[in-house]
Amino acid sequence: MINLSILGKHKALKAAAGFAIATPLAAWVGFTAVSHAGYHRSNMSTASEVYFRVTGGRKKLADPIAFDNYLLDQAQSNEQPVDVPEVLPFKTSVEFIDVEGTQTFLLNRRDRNDRAVLYLHGGNFLRRPSIYQWRFADTIARRTRAEVFMPMYPIAPVHNHADAHASVEAVYRKVVEEYGARNVTLLGDGAGAGLAVSFAQRLESLGFEQPSHLILISPWVDITLGNPRVDEFEASDPLLASYGMRKVGVLWSRGVEDTDPLVSPINGEVRGLRNVMVFAGTRELLYPDAKLLYDRIAATGIHAEFHEGRGLNHNFPLYPTPEASRAIDAIVSAVTED
Repeated sequence: MINLSILGKHKALKAAAGFAIATPLAAWVGFTAVSHAGYHRSNMSTASEVYFRVTGGRKKLADPIAFDNYLLDQAQSNEQPVDVPEVLPFKTSVEFIDVEGTQTFLLNRRDRNDRAVLYLHGGNFLRRPSIYQWRFADTIARRTRAEVFMPMYPIAPVHNHADAHASVEAVYRKVVEEYGARNVTLLGDGAGAGLAVSFAQRLESLGFEQPSHLILISPWVDITLGNPRVDEFEASDPLLASYGMRKVGVLWSRGVEDTDPLVSPINGEVRGLRNVMVFAGTRELLYPDAKLLYDRIAATGIHAEFHEGRGLNHNFPLYPTPEASRAIDAIVSAVTED
């Protein structure tokens, strides 16, 4: 005789097991649908944005009190020598040298290198490289077989644009003397990309040749964030906030007008630039100015490419996502181009 109570428990257990399997599956399907149909991006990119929002890094730039404390902390830490993060398993060699007072890291330094990348890291002119930026530099060095120069140029709040330009000029001179401008790529992300543009605009007056490529990831090219579309894009940005960035802009532009190309290269001359690539995500407040800069460059007839990260965030090529992999492929192709 069949024990009905046991049979009932068996059915209940089977139903519970099915529900346990179906629930995460349904959640995954729903998550995928939101990522692809809602935001037109991969699951990993959606997960990244969730991570950014949960960790709350944006608050340092959005909240006045948090920003003031952040500024005080960075005033001390930014003046200290930078250490290579021990937790990161570098796949290329890493060493550092002093270039006229600027601590400069060299990744993948080898006798047989025939090209170089000068990488200006971002961080709103307030932060030293993150693990993501170190890993990105290591990836570019490994995949291009180029030597990557990564200077720790002076940043706010103690320093301003003038100190940074002098530092980058010294490092660029060294790189060009060693490799020749035609074998050098100038690369930057965020604030570092803005600095890269403004420096490239000065090269002729400094007596230097343009690098072979100028690659800009989420460039901050208007220190004032005066574009009326910034507020529209800020609403969906999980990383950046205009309040703190505008405060930094005041510090960074000391000594010149905030519209000067030295700090706001969106207002500078673009005709002398060469082979420009711009990357920007549609969910970052820097997108409108990045696209405007590209449009101005492309209108001159200079070879330029715009890589739009649809549904993606600030500095999207730096994070472990499928979209970043495709962006890095494009960057590697440009750097290795003869």
